[in-house]
Amino acid sequence: MTRPKSYQIVAILLALGSWSAEAQSPKELKTKSGASVVLVNLINPRDDCSANPGPISVPIVRERPTNGVVQILIIATDIPASAKCPTRKIPSTALIYTPKKDFVGSDSTQIEVDFGNRSTTLSYRITVLNSAEPL
Repeated sequence: MTRPKSYQIVAILLALGSWSAEAQSPKELKTKSGASVVLVNLINPRDDCSANPGPISVPIVRERPTNGVVQILIIATDIPASAKCPTRKIPSTALIYTPKKDFVGSDSTQIEVDFGNRSTTLSYRITVLNSAEPL
């Protein structure tokens, strides 16, 4: 397995948003009953400006949600233009939470992402609203 280089790790960290290697507060997300929500999008653009992604570790669900499921999907992600590369789309790995049918309430999950020489656990608290409530 190829280990990510430092510039690739930076791309993944930017995609994850701000977090630290220490214990973190769960990221708060909201969705409606029966609707999915993206937990994290792991993206690794290459320096050569190609549409092929760099290597990304397979995330591990450490704490399964009680009232839903976490799915791994490959999606197309827009990469903004930079000084070196034009705007482009590349495949990325997204983790998506989908609540059980008719579930309304709170759920949580934890995802571990390995960066070769260290791993980070991302925590999420998901509030599932009924379809009449505004997000």
